[in-house]
Amino acid sequence: MLYAIAIFAPLFGSVVAGLFGKAIGDRAAQAVTITCMVVASLCGVGAFVQLVYHGTPTGVVSLGTWVEAGSFHASWALRYDTLAAVMVAMVTTVATLIHIYSVGYMEHDENHTIWRFFSYLSLFSFAMLMLVSADNLLQLFFGWEGVGLASYLLIGYWYYRPSAGAAAMKAFIVNRVGDLGFALGIALVFVTFHSIEFNTIFGAVKDHMAATYHVLGGTWPAYEVICILLFIGAMGKSAQIGLHVWLPDAMEGPTPVSALIHAATMVTAGVYLVARCAPLWSQNADAQLLVGVIGGITALTGAILGCVQWDIKRILAYSTMSQIGYMIMGVGVGAYEGGVAHFFTHAFFKAQLFLGSGIIIHALANEQDVRRMGGLRTKMPFAFIAMLVGVLAICGIPGLSGSFSKDAVIYGTLQHGHPILYAIGILTAGITAYYMFRLLFVTFFGAYRGDVDPSDLGIRHPELAGTPAAATAHDDHAHHAPSWLMNVPVAILIVPSVLAGWVMYGGEHSPWARFFAQQFPTVTLPTPPVSELATTFIVLAFVAAGIAVAWSRYASRLALENAVERLRNESVRMPAILSNAFYFDAALDLVFVRASQLLGTLFGRLIDPQIIDGAVRETAFSAQWLGTLVRSLQTGLVRAYAFVLVFGVACFLVYYAVVAGGLH
Repeated sequence: MLYAIAIFAPLFGSVVAGLFGKAIGDRAAQAVTITCMVVASLCGVGAFVQLVYHGTPTGVVSLGTWVEAGSFHASWALRYDTLAAVMVAMVTTVATLIHIYSVGYMEHDENHTIWRFFSYLSLFSFAMLMLVSADNLLQLFFGWEGVGLASYLLIGYWYYRPSAGAAAMKAFIVNRVGDLGFALGIALVFVTFHSIEFNTIFGAVKDHMAATYHVLGGTWPAYEVICILLFIGAMGKSAQIGLHVWLPDAMEGPTPVSALIHAATMVTAGVYLVARCAPLWSQNADAQLLVGVIGGITALTGAILGCVQWDIKRILAYSTMSQIGYMIMGVGVGAYEGGVAHFFTHAFFKAQLFLGSGIIIHALANEQDVRRMGGLRTKMPFAFIAMLVGVLAICGIPGLSGSFSKDAVIYGTLQHGHPILYAIGILTAGITAYYMFRLLFVTFFGAYRGDVDPSDLGIRHPELAGTPAAATAHDDHAHHAPSWLMNVPVAILIVPSVLAGWVMYGGEHSPWARFFAQQFPTVTLPTPPVSELATTFIVLAFVAAGIAVAWSRYASRLALENAVERLRNESVRMPAILSNAFYFDAALDLVFVRASQLLGTLFGRLIDPQIIDGAVRETAFSAQWLGTLVRSLQTGLVRAYAFVLVFGVACFLVYYAVVAGGLH
């Protein structure tokens, strides 16, 4: 009962706020949605505690039949097992804190439809809860599309901004590409297993090991095709390389939206899908390798691009891309516990980082460029502490949550026989430390640069040139000072950002490993040439190197004395390939957008008007001409009809007398 309440309470809040928010007002809508989220989090945590400490049996909470068509059957049912219980507890807790934070953050919003914003937030939370608790692939797909819809509504919440509308459309369209693969994967699952329910699928995995499909002129193992199609969907939702282009642009939405998308909902859905379908992935080494490689490349690419961003939210967006790459790499190669562990810890420290950045943005009158910050360590000590803890956690400093989960993923790749991915994971950890401490040093150290002319900092935005408007942030500071409703959720998140990883202490004998002992397929692994402790020290060495480089470039005495000049030079001299994010957007624009526009122009200017319309016009002209000809024969004069009759008889006589007679 607690479990079902945890999942459906946010839906109730969303419906009430969405349908009646205009009538009851913003405050009442906020109260309803937050109350429902608090109830959901209490019930979600309660259901998790029951599973851990009271031995409540896992199973399925059936809600009724959804689809019944021939042999196809899909029920509304909530899956209650270790993976789902952890996800429900985590999502409800983080989402509740973000709801509370949003009250303070959106207080001065000029849209004046706060009830609508909170309705969307709760809808987003419900969709993710439905996704992680689904007992079949169709219900999971329902939640999958639900988070896609909610993300579109929230990213484009400031609809009067063209950039927000474009970002919302981009996120929606790119995800539809991935969703097509996911839908085809679900169809093939039904063709193979004659069911889409997880218990039936996982119970029959061994029975279809020899199944194959004929695709693209070749014969492929069924599990390989199914896993690749399902993973295409995961690539879209979890912003893996190639389908990641929507994620940085999604920062156009309000900061609480960014926190919810990145921390506990949409972008982690792909990780959950692979972990949930672990029995399928474990049967095909090629599919596992593909997923692991894509995750590793995504982790490294996101980290590199995070090094060249100046927008504080875009830096965090690329860090999310990189961290999700870690998770995908882990669950891809078979280190499911490690990948899910990083999913769990990342939710807390990434929510803390985004909400902490929101405090800064809010206080500086919506300034997001870190080049126009600086010196905030003394002006905003709480924000500095919150961001520092989040940065230490994401970098994997020993003792904080991220160190346990990230090291588990990295070491897991080596355990499963992927030394190259192991090396990529270590290198990415060092780069992560560099760009996250770069953010910290540029934002909080040195002198405040909000009153410096943007052009002196190398900022090329024409709308900012010559307008040191950030200086006016001091004038507005009293009006935008973060309220306790913003500070309290961030303060609460500091606790799990520091402590959540300790449940993973002990490796294979940790409480985390024991909790998931029956959840994922077990395999016997050879002893790696490098121990887990040695891996921790290697990772720490790379992290220390990244921090040292960031310190020398942005926080040393020489760097702080020449901060403006250094930032300007770095901005102006940025390699084009990095400032344009490896030209992914340009390539997709050329191959798909411009090609579609060209095809549309071809049809609009040639095929449609000249060929299709031309054929229609010629048909019309021919019918008109023929009608005119026939109409001209209808004179209404008897003598004309008699003449035609006599002429016709004469033609017959001539034919039979001359032509037919001549043949004989």
